[in-house]
Amino acid sequence: MEFEKIVEIIESRREALKSREEEIEVVDYGAGSPRDKRTKEEMEKGVVCKISLQNLAKIGVKREKAQEILKIFKNLNPKVILELGTCCGFSSSYMSYFAQNSRIYTIEGSESVAEIARENHKEFGLLNIEVLVGRFELVLPTLLERIAPLDFAFIDGHHDKFATWKYFHSIRPFMRKGGVMLFDDIAWSDGMQDAWEEITKELKESKCKEVSIVGCDAWKMGVVWL
Repeated sequence: MEFEKIVEIIESRREALKSREEEIEVVDYGAGSPRDKRTKEEMEKGVVCKISLQNLAKIGVKREKAQEILKIFKNLNPKVILELGTCCGFSSSYMSYFAQNSRIYTIEGSESVAEIARENHKEFGLLNIEVLVGRFELVLPTLLERIAPLDFAFIDGHHDKFATWKYFHSIRPFMRKGGVMLFDDIAWSDGMQDAWEEITKELKESKCKEVSIVGCDAWKMGVVWL
């Protein structure tokens, strides 16, 4: 299916959800917004909050980021994909359309949000996506052992400096040689910028294949070819 058609399908669904104002209760184990400055304890416990479906649907990968992921997939042809941060399931849907012969495992902290993602996957008729629910650090150990080696890992949740650094070190040993790790929102906060700089420094010292940044001032993603 052509890229523009995929965008039309997914973004039409997003627009439909953005017209719905009902609120859902979510458990957020992430960093919130850059101004929240949540403590490690708050993130581990999870912050219960309400968000309208309208606002939730605005979050996540859209056309520009999807296009960058497609560029990677054309060179990578991934078979096993891991995503941290499911949200409404739009990013995993894009990846499913781009890599129809892959198996995608995506982790979401809140069951109420995961259910929306599952509904969207069903609406699109996508059958190669498994949504898991829980804190990333609790779900990852067993999952990584089960699905390794990974071809592609998309780290797009829990935008905290130390958490991002930890996920990088947890996932990297389970990546196949030649695989790709993609870090979203590396300019989201000072902490995320620091995390990316430290990851970049370590990777260059280990002589990985390539480290680069894609995007613009409004959004940036860090790409690692192992």
